[in-house]
Amino acid sequence: MIGATAAVTWAATRSTTGREVVNTGGWGSFTRFWAAVVRPESAGEFIRTTADATLTTASFAALGTVLSVAIGLVAGPLVSERVWESGDRRRWSVWVRRVTRAAVRAAFVVPRAVHEVIGALLLLQILGFDPWVAILAIGVQFGAVTTKVYGELIDDADPQAFRAMRAAGASRLSALSYGIAPAVRRDLVSYAFYRLECAVRSAAVLGIIGAGGLGFQLDLSFESLRYGEIWTLIIALMILSGLADAWSSKVRIDATPRSQRRSWGLVVASIPLAAWQVGLRPGTLWSERTRRLTGDLLDGLLPPRLGPDGWGELVSATVDTLAMSILATLIAVVGGIVAATVAARPWRREAPIRTRVAGGVARLVLLLFRAVPAPVWAFLVVLVMFPGIWPGAVALGVYNLGVLGRLFAEVFENHDDRARRQLVASGASSVQQFAYAVLPTTAPRLAALALYRWEVITRETVVVGVVGAGGIGRLIQEHLVARDFAAVLGAIGGLLVLTALIDVTSTRLRRVLR
Repeated sequence: MIGATAAVTWAATRSTTGREVVNTGGWGSFTRFWAAVVRPESAGEFIRTTADATLTTASFAALGTVLSVAIGLVAGPLVSERVWESGDRRRWSVWVRRVTRAAVRAAFVVPRAVHEVIGALLLLQILGFDPWVAILAIGVQFGAVTTKVYGELIDDADPQAFRAMRAAGASRLSALSYGIAPAVRRDLVSYAFYRLECAVRSAAVLGIIGAGGLGFQLDLSFESLRYGEIWTLIIALMILSGLADAWSSKVRIDATPRSQRRSWGLVVASIPLAAWQVGLRPGTLWSERTRRLTGDLLDGLLPPRLGPDGWGELVSATVDTLAMSILATLIAVVGGIVAATVAARPWRREAPIRTRVAGGVARLVLLLFRAVPAPVWAFLVVLVMFPGIWPGAVALGVYNLGVLGRLFAEVFENHDDRARRQLVASGASSVQQFAYAVLPTTAPRLAALALYRWEVITRETVVVGVVGAGGIGRLIQEHLVARDFAAVLGAIGGLLVLTALIDVTSTRLRRVLR
């Protein structure tokens, strides 16, 4: 607690010392934006544009998710310890297996650590505004994460059947297919749908940088300050995100294995329609132009170097990124806990109608916060705050408040409720029930989720950096505008180092909380 307080105090000081924060001249635009919520654009032509953009965003999400799952299914076994088990204990054989597995794991470290927006910005230099940009950016980054998760699922499964089949002479592939896969199939499909849920939000973010879909339309409407159009697009995003969330939750929690397979089959079957919707042309990937521009980009990226202002610029941006991530995590955690206490279902059992209504409103607000991409929140916050750390922290905090609020609500719903019921029987107030029965039992899980989200937020700082916030994201955007790709790679290196340090810190803290 003392360390967290010190970190927040330092981050707040770093964000305000010698910097102007509030821009009073933007309050007019800010209030006009919120006033437009009651009059979204309803013209027929714009509704058709919004519907087409919604289908495009959903198509990018589906195509990117299928690619990421395909990568995970192929590479997941290769990074697991179980698949590389062997009775051959000769030193050279053990060394070959260890080196091969380590090489595969290393190949996925960078794409897992780098946000998909960075990948998309680099792919734009090769493919231009082609649908493959969004699909590859989502598929490769999510695929690296899925590979890690699938490898862990394989390692955590009961190994007896796998080992028995290997001892009987079965190949690794056969032993994996019949000895491990049946035991983990449900978890594999469940995680695939969680990735689909996340892919919808990522597709919207990538649209803002030119990939198309709802994000692209939001960017156009923000540039012209057409607030009615913005709210129509936000409503479409909320509907799409809400449907993805509900489908994902049902498949992950309530569905039978047969129902899961049917749902995933529906996603796969939608691929031809999704490819047609976005105008996907496979030949683009191996065209002569793509090969030439890929070589040019690699020549520009390597070797990485510092920007024109050297180490001072990179270190300052890295420190700003750290401060931004701490403040954003604080906003998300505090707001998420408050919202989750209202949104969680147990708090509405046998409750008056006003409590149920409050719970419904809280869930709707959380959906709004996580459905709207962080760059859109940054666009809005920059209206009333000068560019810097605070706009990025607030934008990321609001967006992740929606994510953590939902996760925290699930924790509150699923915890052991006996202690709270005892306090209810003794006449304790709702505040006393939460403070003495719910929070003590759920605190370790809440803290673990908050620490994990801190890692994610650190990677997401690049998303708001490209729209006026500070940190390494702003630095990357400046280098991209100058087409200084070697400096871009140097800035990415700084972000990787910071992310690795936060990952290590977060992992150790989570172990302490277990």
